[in-house]
Amino acid sequence: MAAHMEMLSDKLRSIPPMTWAFYALLMTVFIFATVWIEVMGRQREWHCLTCYALVCGLMAVGDGTPRSFFRPIDEETSKKQGVWSFVMLTSTSFISWIMAKSVQNSSKLGGKYGVVGGLAYASWFFGIFTTAVIVYQLRKKGYHSLPDFVNNRYGKLSAIVYLLVVTYRLLMEVWSNTIVIADFFGERSTANSDDPEWDWYFAAWVSMVIPAVYTIIGGMRASLLSDFIQTIFAYTLLLLTYFTITTKISNDDDLRQYANKFHESSSLWKYNPDPSRNMWSLAGGLDLVFTGLLQGSMSYTFMDPALTDRAFLASKELMLPAFAVGSVMAIAFITLFGFIGVYGNMVGSCVEAGYCDNNLHGAEVADLKAGLPSDVGQVLGREYYAILALIMITSAISTLDSTFSAVAKVIGPDLWGMLVSGNPIDPGEATAIDVTIGRVFIVVVGIAGTMPIYSDPDELDATTVSGTMVPGLGPPIYMLALFFFLFPNKFNRIVDKAQKRPVLFLLPFLYSAALGTMYQMQTQDMNCESFKALQCGAPIASNVTTDLCTNYETYFDCMHASGCWTNMMTTDCKQTSEAVGCSGSLHCRSGASDYEYFVDLSGFNMGKGSYKNLFGVNVVSAVGALGLFLFASMDEQLELHFPESEEPVKELSRMHSTSEKPVRASAILDNGEIELEAKDEAL
Repeated sequence: MAAHMEMLSDKLRSIPPMTWAFYALLMTVFIFATVWIEVMGRQREWHCLTCYALVCGLMAVGDGTPRSFFRPIDEETSKKQGVWSFVMLTSTSFISWIMAKSVQNSSKLGGKYGVVGGLAYASWFFGIFTTAVIVYQLRKKGYHSLPDFVNNRYGKLSAIVYLLVVTYRLLMEVWSNTIVIADFFGERSTANSDDPEWDWYFAAWVSMVIPAVYTIIGGMRASLLSDFIQTIFAYTLLLLTYFTITTKISNDDDLRQYANKFHESSSLWKYNPDPSRNMWSLAGGLDLVFTGLLQGSMSYTFMDPALTDRAFLASKELMLPAFAVGSVMAIAFITLFGFIGVYGNMVGSCVEAGYCDNNLHGAEVADLKAGLPSDVGQVLGREYYAILALIMITSAISTLDSTFSAVAKVIGPDLWGMLVSGNPIDPGEATAIDVTIGRVFIVVVGIAGTMPIYSDPDELDATTVSGTMVPGLGPPIYMLALFFFLFPNKFNRIVDKAQKRPVLFLLPFLYSAALGTMYQMQTQDMNCESFKALQCGAPIASNVTTDLCTNYETYFDCMHASGCWTNMMTTDCKQTSEAVGCSGSLHCRSGASDYEYFVDLSGFNMGKGSYKNLFGVNVVSAVGALGLFLFASMDEQLELHFPESEEPVKELSRMHSTSEKPVRASAILDNGEIELEAKDEAL
């Protein structure tokens, strides 16, 4: 016992004074925040954020070396700590991609499509496994990162374009996760300290700052340690919620009778939110399943260094099975979370039909039917509202710390290395300058990535729209990995010595980026112009409640008819109805207006589902990008079937040595130079 105490004492004495100072500062901030929450009477979910900040901050402090900051688990480490490295890599491959927007979207899709909705979003996570398989092949060739591979095979311009694309992706990850956490602290409104919904914006900023701070301190090492804890935490809370929901359904006779009578089944696995359509059809959500498989397996993961950076950790032999297990865990997690939205739709529909008790604890029927987790949490009870908030906080912060550690590497060793040396730097050989640059840009990306919360964005757009713009990233990566596997001898001879071919990367990428841009333009409105909104004027004031409600109804109808309706206006309409006392008479429509389009891509539609255009555009983009890659690589393809003779060249065009004697090639050296041999015979 005394020996153990002595060892502990030695370890405590070895901690640097600056580390103790940081611990003291962290505890001071934690205590101050806790007191502020209690004094101001804020909801208790704020304590979850402060506890996260404390725990993750304490774990973030490490040795501070560049290797620890960028690549804490290398091949040597994974061999020494095999089981622990496997567990860490499995947990980080799972939780780093379980984003807050992922679980939010799976719940909303569950409310719309039933179990197919959860499976639809889970289909993207098959990409974790396919990424591991592809990176395994690239690592066999000695590449230390995807930017290193792109630079080596497709040139510097392609590498810089690739790095800019992934930086854009990382920016989108920030706002799309912070807004999901913020939804548990209020509703979107103006960022005004006098506004009662100021908490929403404050929560969004706090949820960004917490992971940014501890990632600045510890880099990827801090991210990996927090991922392990967050994995256990997230799965435990989700399973608890799932079993609670199944118990509530089995104990509610009215709910079960209603679901069995009008929605095919009361089972979460068979409940159909819209019985008018076949649940296992394109219209029932399978179009989004196929879109997810297409994007996730063939392109989407390659633009997310938060995942791909981890595929270069440890040994490739350990990474592959760890990512396979992580992929299965992610698919199961997202599918299970979709049942929260299924339950919400079941309860909301039952209440709306008058079969069930309408005591929803403040939740909106429309939001319940839409599968919003925050409203489902209110129906389950205050304690489960807190549990769902914890799941959201866990998934968001785990994604954000992975995002920020990826930002540090992309801007530091990768992009800075390109600018200084012309090549991405191996993270294992990074310097203190790379760490400093990475830390600075964590702050820059954190601030810039949070600003879009003021423009009323939709978190699903961060996946569908950005994913539609980058199918062209897939072929230059997965096709070479496939060639490495299928033609280990023939193709290596060509690729290893071939000239860099930027066109193989840029042509399919620019094609898909152009098509994705047109798809994004499709979602923009032509008909919402300022003069149309001005024509609606403002609601006319009245002291009579019925007249005031009528005036507001006229105003909101005009705004919707003008094509200028937004999600923010839905929130304003609901708040107005409650404040004025219109008793639900206001028609507060959900979703944005159906806009006229700048570009019409309806010719690409596949099927009759809600995502028929998204599915069709992705198929056209992926197939077109692959076709362009194969066409541009035709020279290499022909070389496989018609290899040039490897015999030495027998003659050259007439050349003269310094002695004016004719020469000819006698051999081709290993370095490619030609050895010339002088001859005495006359021409």
